[in-house]
Amino acid sequence: MSKFEALSDKAVSLVGQAGDSLRHAIPGTAEKWLKTGLTVGAARTGAKVAGGFLRRNPAIVAASAIGLGLVWVAARQYRKKQANGALQGNARRIEAGNAAARKRSANAARGRSAAGEADEG
Repeated sequence: MSKFEALSDKAVSLVGQAGDSLRHAIPGTAEKWLKTGLTVGAARTGAKVAGGFLRRNPAIVAASAIGLGLVWVAARQYRKKQANGALQGNARRIEAGNAAARKRSANAARGRSAAGEADEG
């Protein structure tokens, strides 16, 4: 083996050791950078696609934006209604009318007559 080959073998082993030490020392940081780069690339590509779609179909985008706004307003009103503690239950309508007739019908339902009540009073 010549001196040149021995020197190159030493260099290769030193580079291998350096690579191993770097691989063990920086895996988390390198992974973060890789994920960040992928995220930025995906965001740029998505923005380009969205821009092209917007240029070709402005009416669809406007209608979608209006629809999203209406959904947002409806959800906001629903949350406000829930926060105010709206009562959930059954309601019965009472018709306005003659108060004396209501009293007579209530007394009749209890088994008393209006005449019997007049005798007592």
